[in-house]
Amino acid sequence: MRIVFSGHTFPDMPDYLKRSLAGEHEILLWDGELANMPSNIDILIPRAQRIGATEMDRGNVKFIQQFGVGLDGVDLAAARCRGIPVANVPGTGGNADSVAEHAILLLLMLLRQCNKVRENIRDGILGAPVGTALAGRSVCLYGLGAVAKSLAKRLKAFDVRLLGLTRAPSAEKASEYHLDRCYSAENAEACLSQSDILIVCVKHTSETTGLVQEQHLRWLRPGAVLINIARAGLIDRKGLEACIADGQLGGVGLDVFWTEPADALDPLLAHPNVIMTPHVAGITDRSLADIARAVAENIERFAVMRPLLNTVEQGF
Repeated sequence: MRIVFSGHTFPDMPDYLKRSLAGEHEILLWDGELANMPSNIDILIPRAQRIGATEMDRGNVKFIQQFGVGLDGVDLAAARCRGIPVANVPGTGGNADSVAEHAILLLLMLLRQCNKVRENIRDGILGAPVGTALAGRSVCLYGLGAVAKSLAKRLKAFDVRLLGLTRAPSAEKASEYHLDRCYSAENAEACLSQSDILIVCVKHTSETTGLVQEQHLRWLRPGAVLINIARAGLIDRKGLEACIADGQLGGVGLDVFWTEPADALDPLLAHPNVIMTPHVAGITDRSLADIARAVAENIERFAVMRPLLNTVEQGF
């Protein structure tokens, strides 16, 4: 099989896949420029690159396999028209645990004012700044999937009050996710008005783009902390900026940005109450190894024409 990784991002993915593949396969790295695109691609693995009809036709792509969950960069309609199967790897197991750990890292960094801490170390100031304790706070998990489940298990150890916001609340979900209360998206105000911390875990689709508007952030308790380890497109940027500017949000932790990679000179990143990481929440040794094994299995299935796993369209 000719396997092509596109783009410059996530540089460790090819090595992890090589360790998991059995048999002989050709693995190529493509920089994303059409002029340099390899031909006769059996499996294309996009790395944060837009893959549309032009790329599919130019490379004679036969199968698109995402090395992870997100498929927002793949033109699914174009793939369907061409009979190209598209698959991803659900964000469960090691990936969900890794993303949950990273969300808590961002949260604790903000509560303990890590940007100010670095300044005080530089200036020789001991015993400051005063941090905010996580224990006793109310945390809202917006979106109840695999990441939220891993988060809930870990956050409960911090003695927080845990709230859930989802399309279909139920007593069963409240129990499964260790929630003190579970609210419907239609009743978001009642949930968010009790929340000191909002962690966005929603899957990004065309229907959920701009899901978190300024009004949602205004419903949070004054000085609340927002963590986004899902996709930037879920949050209205202008509303977010307004809530940072007037102090409604006391801290914002982002592992994702509206345009990636983020511009290092973006003024949002210079704000003292904003911490950003470069889309690494799910990038751990355990997560990459788990994903690589799942991708390798699908490659082997494709090679012998067995049914593929986790395709995004029925009939493939």
